[in-house]
Amino acid sequence: MQGNERALSPKEVMVFFIVLSLVYVYPIVRADYAYVDDNWRALLQSQDAWRNQGRILLEWLYRLLTFSEVAINIFPLPLLICIAILAQAMVRLTFWLFPCPGITSCLVILPVLCNPFFLGNLTYQYDGPGMVLGVVAVIWAITCPIAQRYVRGLVSALLIAATLSLYQLTISLFIGLCVVEYVRGVKDKVPAQAVLQVLMERCVQLVGGGLIYFLSAYQWVIDTRGNPLPFAQQWCAVVWQKFCFSMQMLGVLVASAGNVLSITVLLGASAGFVLLMSNIRQMQGRTSAKLGVALLYLFSLAVLVWSVPGMMLFLTEPNLEARNFIGVSAILLLLFYFNHQLLGQIWPVLRWLLLMPTLFMFAFSYAYGQVIIAKKELESAMALYIANDLVSRSELRSVSKYYYLRAPGDGNWLPRGHGALTHMPLLRYILSGSNSVLHAHFFPRLGINNVIVGEAAVFEQLAAAGGVSEPLVDNRFYSIYVTGAQGFIVMKPIQDDENYNHNWPRVP
Repeated sequence: MQGNERALSPKEVMVFFIVLSLVYVYPIVRADYAYVDDNWRALLQSQDAWRNQGRILLEWLYRLLTFSEVAINIFPLPLLICIAILAQAMVRLTFWLFPCPGITSCLVILPVLCNPFFLGNLTYQYDGPGMVLGVVAVIWAITCPIAQRYVRGLVSALLIAATLSLYQLTISLFIGLCVVEYVRGVKDKVPAQAVLQVLMERCVQLVGGGLIYFLSAYQWVIDTRGNPLPFAQQWCAVVWQKFCFSMQMLGVLVASAGNVLSITVLLGASAGFVLLMSNIRQMQGRTSAKLGVALLYLFSLAVLVWSVPGMMLFLTEPNLEARNFIGVSAILLLLFYFNHQLLGQIWPVLRWLLLMPTLFMFAFSYAYGQVIIAKKELESAMALYIANDLVSRSELRSVSKYYYLRAPGDGNWLPRGHGALTHMPLLRYILSGSNSVLHAHFFPRLGINNVIVGEAAVFEQLAAAGGVSEPLVDNRFYSIYVTGAQGFIVMKPIQDDENYNHNWPRVP
């Protein structure tokens, strides 16, 4: 029992996580927004894309859920099923970390799902459920209850391989939870040799899981996005640049949460870190073992920071998206855990203060839900503007194929969401720089099947050769050119002020 709290039964903890998890993902379900890749996956294009990325289990998941050979869009059913499974996994994690958990103990576990960056994963209607299952597999690997060491190690390695076969970057969460397990051992004053032994077992499981994955799902990989970064003269500079960017995004999270809340949580966690470190002197074992535990305890901070970008630091993929930062879940969980321990030492009732950062995470989710609804509405409006021209103008109806050319950097212009994007700046990052004000794959929704993705370089070469005449349509957001039997829909860079209030006179 935690202080004066009533200990919860496993069923009560399950109800807690089911209810709060569904409340947390409700804004995403309500928005029903096709996010980046969802547009072309919904049209059943490139059905082998997951297999080519080494994520074969995600392909099998959709074959199982849709009873077909293709990935039919059945959102939100896969997400709801996977969220329920995740709730069960969080129950296991709760009782693994707290023998007799109360409600505040459950709050410590919530960042596994309620990591603000993880909203970037949950928004994917196709990929999101598989990413959630990857988190589930990580938790099962960490909390595997099998007593026999070798069997437990084999099962955990298989679960790690399954994690990698669903979404490779989820492995950052496994590394982060290993740090949480290490801190728990220090908190419980487990003998130093035992703490180090468990850490060694986790390293063996990680290597074993990686080897199983390499010999199985990885054999299908042909996508170059996951290739290692070439070790050239600029290797260190590129890695450092990616690392600094990921730290900058953590700073954006702090700014979104507010300085008072963020500084309070960080100061409380720092004090809790020092408080638990004092337990190392009381652990049984040789002095050298205790010294090793202390050094690794300090080094764990560096491991957690590295787990934010994780292996993305060493891959050729240049873009770091919000969905890559799954490791932040472990950092937030540990921040909550340190505060939980510190506040319990001062006065157990103070543990209820964890409701404040928890409330922020839920508020952030609902603000994000409103933002993606606004994004969906803007996309629909843009598509309707273009569709009206294509079906109403006689000179455009005869064109057999249109190439859609998006404007660079236009994905996050959102007048209706300006207030939220300004005061919670992390929301703009989660929207993704890979997004666009409109995707070519949107047009089939409006009954237009002859608009496909085009290459700007091809259009520019054609224009330079004099093969493009004046645009038949030229308005604020786009131009439409026709040359022979083909046309080009060229989106213009949006220079307009996003802040609607700038157009209003100041009220005295």
